[in-house]
Amino acid sequence: MQDLSSWLLQTLRHDVSHPTWLEERKFEWIPLLKNALQRIFSGESVVLITDYDREWFMHYVTYSINQVNKRPYVPIIGINALFPQIDRTLQKDATEIPLINDYLDNIFSCKYFFWYVGRSDSIRAKLALSHEHCLLWLFDANLQNSFTLQSTDPLVDMKLMQMYRIFNLALEATMFCHIRLE
Repeated sequence: MQDLSSWLLQTLRHDVSHPTWLEERKFEWIPLLKNALQRIFSGESVVLITDYDREWFMHYVTYSINQVNKRPYVPIIGINALFPQIDRTLQKDATEIPLINDYLDNIFSCKYFFWYVGRSDSIRAKLALSHEHCLLWLFDANLQNSFTLQSTDPLVDMKLMQMYRIFNLALEATMFCHIRLE
């Protein structure tokens, strides 16, 4: 059994998607990945939120993460599945955020966290940023405990997919005791 850092370095160097750019940023990436995995394996659910431009990513993740016969299910769900009118509600009145959080607290018995992918100035970001401990993949903004990407990068969509691939491989490796999170 390897520690997460060793496993990640080996995976980044040998993965078929060639995410070498992520190796350069491993010190930003490892703490975020480790925290998310620890929370998932301690029984927390993940509510995935994206800005409008990356909604395709939310659909892809929620579709692919729990494919039949692949492995045990992982509790990751898109915000639209829980709250279909999220955009209309947040656009109408951002003061609804505490009510939405109460709703989600009741559904998940306060055992969930947000995984947000997108710009920090979007309406949906307000909901994700209302929680202190989130998994944040932000565009064009540097916030503490977040991973920043540039929306002007012509390879940004590919990088998102590579990050998701490594995240998914880390989930699986943790699930099957190939890596330890201590």
